Amino acid sequence: NYKMAKFLVVLMVLTLAALVESKCTWGDSWLCSRRFGCSYGCWKGYCWSQCDGSSCDSAVSGSKCGNCRDWCWTGHKDEWIKCSTNAQCRRYRTCKGACQ
Repeated sequence: NYKMAKFLVVLMVLTLAALVESKCTWGDSWLCSRRFGCSYGCWKGYCWSQCDGSSCDSAVSGSKCGNCRDWCWTGHKDEWIKCSTNAQCRRYRTCKGACQ
């Protein structure tokens, strides 16, 4: 039946999206880049992102951020990005300082 097949495809896509998103190390309180597996969001009024620092082993984890807990403040041009919600940080995930 066509409707059942369509339903199963949608269900598989949603399940896959949930699995990919769940790979972010920092948990559900933060946003997650499905492409790289990196957490990011707003903390203390500025945007931050998980980054590939010295504690990361991307080759083993298979994603850019993997299970490391390194992070950086993000920015645009020469400024850190101010925020009050995680959603305001979606566009800005480039580190403007060292991975900590």
